[in-house]
Amino acid sequence: MTTRRVRLLAPFALATALLVTSCSSTDGDASPAASSATSSSPAATSPEPAPAEAEESAAAALDPTAVTSPDEAALASAMRVADLPEGWDVQSNPVEDGDLSDNPSFEGLCETSFPSEARRTAKFPVVAVDETGSPQLTSESISYDGADAAAQALAELRTAFAGCESADRTFVTPPSSEGLTADSVVVQYQLSTGTPQVIVAQARGTVVSVVIGDDPDATLSAARSIAARMAQLPAAVIGA
Repeated sequence: MTTRRVRLLAPFALATALLVTSCSSTDGDASPAASSATSSSPAATSPEPAPAEAEESAAAALDPTAVTSPDEAALASAMRVADLPEGWDVQSNPVEDGDLSDNPSFEGLCETSFPSEARRTAKFPVVAVDETGSPQLTSESISYDGADAAAQALAELRTAFAGCESADRTFVTPPSSEGLTADSVVVQYQLSTGTPQVIVAQARGTVVSVVIGDDPDATLSAARSIAARMAQLPAAVIGA
């Protein structure tokens, strides 16, 4: 199947996805929000690369109850078609050679440092696209070297958002965290253009899942579906 590829999650791209007007940096490729504006052009359409197809297939086939390592647990928690509205699809964006040294998840968000970044061991970026191939949600499933590091990442994220008010965005009451993991962060804000954006981050053991989207219902629905899968991860494997 031919799908539209989205330039996603190169350095700083997840941080700019979280706040598309960018609190701190414009380095790296275009944010998913910017990419969605260009991905409908013929030049942005290309067959899905084999590594992405392989990662999607591996994630979709992985039974969360049968994982044997934290990295495998993160892959089992990556966003998949079953988490999405009918007719939507996923596009994986594998990290080249698994090297995270120049591929941050949160670092620089709201001009905040995330020491937990150094303790990531793997991550699995996935975009959800609708029936037209337009990106609607972006996500990462991240593995850390300890449950304390995953909890630290969410604590750092709360600190970042606490100091991220701006004339370009207005934070509003977020949706309910019901159905998410016990340790979760849900943030919603409205851009000056009137566009809403919802960020859901949740942790269980060594695994952190982040889902970002403009549609609160679709974003929360995907996050809750992922949470149900995270709940099935063996506690002994993820240090929960």
